[in-house]
Amino acid sequence: MDIAALRCMALGPANVSGEKVLEWQLTPRIILFPLFAVLTLLCGQPMSALASTTTATVRQLAAHQPPPTGSGGDRFAMDVNCDLWSADQTALSECSKDLDLISRLGVGTVRLGASWEFMTLADGSTLDPKRVAFLKSLLNAARTRGMKILFQVGMYAPASAYHCPATRNPPTASSSRLDFCDAAFTKYLGSLMDLVLPFTADIELFNETNWSFSASDPSYGDPNGISGYILTRSKTLYSKAKTVLNSRNKSGYKTVLHTQGISYFYNSAYPDRGWKPPAGNELIEATDYIKAIGNNTKSALSPLNTTIDVVDVHPYFNGADFDILMQSFMTTVSNLVASGSKPIWLTETNNGTNLSDAGQLAAFNQLKVLMNNGSVAKAFWYVVRNGAPSNGEGDTYSIYDYNRNLIRPQLAAAIQAYTATIPQGQRFLSGSYLMPIK
Repeated sequence: MDIAALRCMALGPANVSGEKVLEWQLTPRIILFPLFAVLTLLCGQPMSALASTTTATVRQLAAHQPPPTGSGGDRFAMDVNCDLWSADQTALSECSKDLDLISRLGVGTVRLGASWEFMTLADGSTLDPKRVAFLKSLLNAARTRGMKILFQVGMYAPASAYHCPATRNPPTASSSRLDFCDAAFTKYLGSLMDLVLPFTADIELFNETNWSFSASDPSYGDPNGISGYILTRSKTLYSKAKTVLNSRNKSGYKTVLHTQGISYFYNSAYPDRGWKPPAGNELIEATDYIKAIGNNTKSALSPLNTTIDVVDVHPYFNGADFDILMQSFMTTVSNLVASGSKPIWLTETNNGTNLSDAGQLAAFNQLKVLMNNGSVAKAFWYVVRNGAPSNGEGDTYSIYDYNRNLIRPQLAAAIQAYTATIPQGQRFLSGSYLMPIK
């Protein structure tokens, strides 16, 4: 398949055969609309409503930002996997219908995002006005439903982001490589945050860096090869991202930096438990990744302590193994945090080995234990519906099928029963936070 043919959504979990699905390897169906037409289509609002900062100051926009979502008893959330590529009214309608499915389950927090190559013009760092209008409309669709948002910054970079002297053998198409130009990254992230931060304080960098790499990628002389380079480079990127967010703090925004959704499909300490990677597949274990971010010691100066606010992880374990494998990861994190605890969010999770309704219910029941005892600050179930059937997953992990028919009724009923125990005022935003951002 042509690697240049891309999708903007994040990596999904392992498919039925155990092979990781790379959603960015799928062909986008891009429909080019004139800018003024798409501005009129989106949300049915006048074009002035979609202007970013022409009629409001940064501080006025910051006043619209909801508080960070990680506090209180509302710990359950849901992933959205809708098809964004056309960036038109059809895409907005389809994504909005998925938000309605989530809301009917009683879930008020969603994980939304867009990838780098989706959002920019040819230079790789300037935001595409059409995509800005679409993303703003999508975020408003969640906001006006009272939904809290974890925003996922997809780190799949366009080829033009690698055009600098420091990058060796730059890719000729969009790529998950981390050796893009720092200047392009900081310019892009800053512009993106100006768009996103009025809607949320929680920002997750994402490309599952401990999964999505090739042994042939440049390692820049790291003694541990490409895996060593990734671990070193990740710390640099977290620092640069934090600098961008800190600059927005000065304008009145609240900002929370999450890790890159690190995979935890497999733990070599428990080789016969949970999901196993395909033979020969490149993989940096989540425990190794978090140790590297923490400099392998309980140092107050490590990036884990100075830069990362929340540790995001993606466990796909069956019900019987969920607790023991998550406890192992949480112990690793606590051994590296210099003072107090570090919040852990499961930004993707489900039963990665037993895909039946009963199997997914068993994993959810174990997840409830971790949420109820506070071990997990937030858990995002993957996924309410797969809106891109060509990605190879089909309805494998979905609660509703592509046509929005309920296919896992036991799981849906359990989710509804669980969310009903949490006051609605904790699950959903209210008051001024329901007003769209103009």
